[in-house]
Amino acid sequence: MSARPELAADLYTDAAILDPHPLYRAIRDLAPAVWLSAHGGWAIGRHADVRAALRADAVLVSGRGVALSAKVNDAPARTTLTSDGELHRRRRAVLMKPMMPSALVEVRATIERLADELVAKLVARGSFDGIADFARHLPVAVVSHLVGLPEDGRERMLDWAAAMFDMLGPDNARSQAGLPAVFEMIHYAAGIDRARLAPGGWAARLFAAADAGRLDPEDVPGLLIDYIAPSLDTTILATGHLLYLLGTHPEQWELVRADLALISATANEVLRFEAPVRGFTRLATKPYHADGVEIPEGERVLVLFGSANRDERRYADPDRFDVLRDARDHVGFGHGVHRCAGGHLAQLELEALLRALVSRVRRIAVGTPVPLLSNVLRGYRGFPASFV
Repeated sequence: MSARPELAADLYTDAAILDPHPLYRAIRDLAPAVWLSAHGGWAIGRHADVRAALRADAVLVSGRGVALSAKVNDAPARTTLTSDGELHRRRRAVLMKPMMPSALVEVRATIERLADELVAKLVARGSFDGIADFARHLPVAVVSHLVGLPEDGRERMLDWAAAMFDMLGPDNARSQAGLPAVFEMIHYAAGIDRARLAPGGWAARLFAAADAGRLDPEDVPGLLIDYIAPSLDTTILATGHLLYLLGTHPEQWELVRADLALISATANEVLRFEAPVRGFTRLATKPYHADGVEIPEGERVLVLFGSANRDERRYADPDRFDVLRDARDHVGFGHGVHRCAGGHLAQLELEALLRALVSRVRRIAVGTPVPLLSNVLRGYRGFPASFV
């Protein structure tokens, strides 16, 4: 295409956040890559093109920031998400070691026990909040026990995580409002006393890796943030979607109850249908060709996970929640070298909760949700729920 495909739409208005799918479809229908004049950058929304862009990490880089805000990108954090090449591989190798499937075998029994205890308690309780009482429990327990952080500061982690994701959107009122909480989180991570960390916990392992020369000591606070923020909100929101979708699709819940082999497929379909992260940006360090559309060097590209997961070019009837669908190639947690480091852990938590639900719950009832208005995250602040 010689002309630049362009769309004059703001993806970050309240209306677009509450229902982004019409805009996502407009982007997909227009071209493989679309210039968003409201944001001064490109958007890629088709499934095949999103996966290709996420694999093109040598050209579309993350080390120059992943936000839509130039202020944030001018000073990217020292995290795995905002790094490339050998630096990214070194940071990720240390960060992911305790979260690899082989390592998670050690904690699987604990997570399954916590999931079963939670569901049993909520069955006895009757009504509860689907986010505060159900979705938050396992991720917060994991951060508290496995990461091994001191007690003080934990009560602020959810606020910090939400603010951090708002900062990764454009420079708007939400990102500006989150700035104090982000600075508070950075100060907390930089000031942690390693003597107060649980021995053998994931946080203590970061300091040990720095002592052994496998990690720059100045990288430790950024990787602590990797454990605190992304591991909480993304998994919490995905868990909330799991409960709400099964409650609003009782026929799908009956399929899962009748066939335990569908548990993994159900978790994947939840992540496809409602990706907890809308998308991140990358910077083109060379001209990048997205299926015939050239993105010039130096321009920013918004890679839309939520759009790719609803692409009718890849999934038949994509706006239908279907636990019988093979959605293993979803990009709910990204793809390629920057795929969510905690993706295996999140999948384990979702599947543990599903097993506990199947064993104890015949019917899931949910009420009207209160939506979360976030620049980057998609999910709910809460909704009434009950188990039968």
